[in-house]
Amino acid sequence: MRPFTWLAPDTTEEAVALLREHGTGARVIAGGQSLLLAMKERTVGPSHLVSLGGITGLARVTTEPDGALVVGAATTYAALTRAALPGWHGVLSDVAGDLADRPVRNRGTIGGALCAADPRFDVPALAVGVDAVLRISGAAGDRTLPAAEFLRGNGITAIGPDEILTAVVLPPLPAWDAVVFEKFRHRVFDAAIVSATCALRRACDGTPAAVRVTVAGATATPVVLDVDAAATAADAADLAAASFHPDATDEPTRYRRELVRTLVRRTVDRAHTQQGSA
Repeated sequence: MRPFTWLAPDTTEEAVALLREHGTGARVIAGGQSLLLAMKERTVGPSHLVSLGGITGLARVTTEPDGALVVGAATTYAALTRAALPGWHGVLSDVAGDLADRPVRNRGTIGGALCAADPRFDVPALAVGVDAVLRISGAAGDRTLPAAEFLRGNGITAIGPDEILTAVVLPPLPAWDAVVFEKFRHRVFDAAIVSATCALRRACDGTPAAVRVTVAGATATPVVLDVDAAATAADAADLAAASFHPDATDEPTRYRRELVRTLVRRTVDRAHTQQGSA
């Protein structure tokens, strides 16, 4: 690991100013689970690390007046696991509690997972799956961006060099009546080979009005499928498998395609079951 200077701003504005001051040599750090590993491997070598640990509010979980869930970017997986989130928002706690091992959950943050832009990570997949919006602060002011547009793939995001991801905003509970996330991994602490998210909204008469299926893990970014609201779980699974064109990976294409088929069928089936009992 190359030498670096640790900077600890008290506010987001100070952090942004430090990023501007030190330019391309500066990197933001929260839990450091991805960044520190890259620094140890010398794939990156920032001269300055701008810590978010002392910025009040970035580790809070709050609810907006409209019911949207706002998760500060520095919120750890462990904190999310302990949070008593209502309705389908609770899937975020479930996902956070099933990540890696306890040390990673204690240090890793939701913002760090998104900024790492690793296609295997669960949090970005879920964020795209529920159509979450990200809040970003920078020298030019604040802006928001859908998670699907934020992720460019393979470690690349839409965030600028003098910008900081400050929060992840999940839609209000009425946006979806059921959200289901499933993944497949070889070992309990491994990243997912493939994951699938199904978000379902019903009409006033109880029939499905919208079904959003998102597949992640073997492509550079999560893929949102155009699934007919009336489609069965088997139909959605067949569509997902037929639409699946994985990037070069260590797993055979046919194997991953069958994983996609299985996970999509499970998530859609479970979402319909949850809808029926809502």
